[in-house]
Amino acid sequence: MQKKNRYYFMYLNTIISSFAVVVLHTVANPDSFGIKTDHFSFYPVLFILIGILFSFGVPIFFMQSGANVLTYRERYSTKTFVKKRVHKVVIPFLLWSILGFIFLHNNQLGSINGLNFLKGFISGNIVGPYWFFYNIIGFYLCVPFMSIITEKGNARLVRYMIIIALIYNTILPIVDLILGTSNMFNPSIPLVGAYLQYFLAGWYIVNISIKPRIRKLIYILATIMLALEIVMTIIFTIFIPHLQRLTYPGEIVKNFADIGNLPAFICMCALFLALKNAEPYIIGWHLSSYLPTLAGLTFGIYLVHPFVINYLLNPMQPLLLQVPLIFKILLYPIFVYFISGIITFLIRKIPFVRNIMP
Repeated sequence: MQKKNRYYFMYLNTIISSFAVVVLHTVANPDSFGIKTDHFSFYPVLFILIGILFSFGVPIFFMQSGANVLTYRERYSTKTFVKKRVHKVVIPFLLWSILGFIFLHNNQLGSINGLNFLKGFISGNIVGPYWFFYNIIGFYLCVPFMSIITEKGNARLVRYMIIIALIYNTILPIVDLILGTSNMFNPSIPLVGAYLQYFLAGWYIVNISIKPRIRKLIYILATIMLALEIVMTIIFTIFIPHLQRLTYPGEIVKNFADIGNLPAFICMCALFLALKNAEPYIIGWHLSSYLPTLAGLTFGIYLVHPFVINYLLNPMQPLLLQVPLIFKILLYPIFVYFISGIITFLIRKIPFVRNIMP
């Protein structure tokens, strides 16, 4: 059994990606702060920038997962892999969804009973921020046979799979958006689920050496794509009236910076690649020894932070009416992240109860 490689950049990835998720769930929605996006001013643009610049949270988490689990055959059997995933992900997801159904209950789900829980759980309506669990569990189901490809180190075949996933998940939806069609190719490609490209790209970047010339090209292209995301989102949110084919959560158009689209994918790959190549600097950082411990809290932070927002942050709002908005934007994510981390740490110290916290 081969020991798993220890990458400090992946610990750092885990920490910053979990913080980015908390930022999006606390201060990325202008509606929550009474900000209108129908005119060009500081705060509408700031909220757009927050939504785009911190969108890397879940994609980086997916890439981390791909890099970690697609090499499981080097460390243990498929049976052990399944047991570990069920214990670390599936059971906590189910238990915290039950807690969410009870304590974050939405009237749209109806009364609290088993049938309504099942409906809400299947539809993903119980705890909104848990949406990524459905994707990650679907990916885990495919890992046993996908890992056979990565075990052989077949980079060309993995590149082919990434290209197919990009065509299926990013190109065809754009074609449908432009033409107003429903593409029949979408349901015809088996085993290419949403965000598969991120899982595969994570493995590829960690395990395959990328030439400096290609890295530079990726960074340049990512810079262009990021600028395109920002400019197009500002234009279609503020200066152009809402178009029927576009989506506007929180009154900000989502289509151009959506993590499922090609520009975002390029940006995420560039970020992941840059952090990987910063590994020597991260190891040399005087605080690097704390990264494994802090990274170990992040999955619990994913699970706990919706409860912290609902039971601590939201009730505090009437007391903070006089606080300048810019300070709220700066402090809310830090507060929620810090409290969620403390709760995660404390739960792990309590006998029996700690079993619900991976």
